[in-house]
Amino acid sequence: MIDDTLDIFIIVLSAIYGIWRLPLDGIIVQVVGITLTILGITVMLAGMIEFWFIRKIIGMDVSELITAGIYEWSRNPQFLGWYLIDIGIALAGLSGYALLITLLTIISGHYYIVKLEEPYLERIFGKKYLEYKQKTPRYIGMPKD
Repeated sequence: MIDDTLDIFIIVLSAIYGIWRLPLDGIIVQVVGITLTILGITVMLAGMIEFWFIRKIIGMDVSELITAGIYEWSRNPQFLGWYLIDIGIALAGLSGYALLITLLTIISGHYYIVKLEEPYLERIFGKKYLEYKQKTPRYIGMPKD
């Protein structure tokens, strides 16, 4: 949680102050950045709502693999949303430094997912998770049936 807060704080400040300004056409890149930020917020919230909704229905004590809603299109919608928000803020602020911090965030998040989260989910949910993993992209894409 502290890492996420620090990450977004650095990216926002870098974008506001235009640290290491990107040599790109400002308005077009800024519109793309704002669009990506809004898309990222939407994706992240969709993942959080689906996660909360399923937990609420089945009860907090029961651990269930969530594969419905946005989780049909992405095994990690909250990470995907976070990445899109970071990229969007960096682009909106035309900050190369914010883009570099975003790249490092994405690499470390991906490493966490691949090395820690996925093996953990495989141990907890076994065959069910392996089947889900086979048909659902890690970040975004069409489900494979």
